[in-house]
Amino acid sequence: MSRFATRLCLVMAVALICAASSLSRAAADTGYTVEVADVGNSRDFVSVLQGKGYSTVIPPKNMWVTDQQSNCAVWIGKNVPLEMLRVVLPEAIRFNPYLKFFYTVGDRGEKPPQAVDNTVHVGGHIEAALVKKLNTIDQQEMLAQLGKAATLEELHRYLHEKNKPKPVEKSAS
Repeated sequence: MSRFATRLCLVMAVALICAASSLSRAAADTGYTVEVADVGNSRDFVSVLQGKGYSTVIPPKNMWVTDQQSNCAVWIGKNVPLEMLRVVLPEAIRFNPYLKFFYTVGDRGEKPPQAVDNTVHVGGHIEAALVKKLNTIDQQEMLAQLGKAATLEELHRYLHEKNKPKPVEKSAS
């Protein structure tokens, strides 16, 4: 290989590394955060997301953070971009196979703080999901819808429909 070709390859390699680095910084600087409950292998999950350039945090444990089976909800801020969800949710499911509640925060009229609108919280407690009377959503169905949704609004409509409270069955007495 000629000196020119070697230098050209070196320059291209440096340019690619710089481009990848700036993309990672851009993803982390978007103002969106992934908050992960400290259960199971959450630190590995956070490492993967940080490697993809996402801002992540593991809040301190509290009495609601117990295990993956109990921390099985995902709270999705209404402003979190669809492309971010397409990266975060499959990884979340891979790291926590018990996730079964997916909810857009504010869908039922709640007024969360602005920061919540820009956050995906992975590992919400089952008690909160049960109090809200959320319905379980099959992970494969969720992933399929995530891939199929053309817009964030379409994904929000899907979650809204899936989480409509089921009518209470009356006993035949």
